[in-house]
Amino acid sequence: MRSEAFERLDAPALAGAAELFAALAHPVRLRIVCGLLDERCCVGPMTECLGLPQAFVSRHLAILREAGVVESSVEGRQRVYRVVHPLAASVVSLLQTQVPKEVSA
Repeated sequence: MRSEAFERLDAPALAGAAELFAALAHPVRLRIVCGLLDERCCVGPMTECLGLPQAFVSRHLAILREAGVVESSVEGRQRVYRVVHPLAASVVSLLQTQVPKEVSA
């Protein structure tokens, strides 16, 4: 490998990228981010769309929130989530266009 490749990103940038990829490294979290790219949403509709229990979806949202991928705001009596991390949005958008729907083993 050439040394320029190692110099493109410094250690803190690489650590941040690794944390982002760790936060996205679950199919449920990827699906959540995919859905939130198009529109903001509350947990209730997410659980219906994903077909998963509310506690499970909330835990994954907490992981995404802790990583800075999503933020929530309170609107009335509901907490509404949206994607705020531009690199996460770019990565997931790229996945949506590049990953085949069916991957054969």
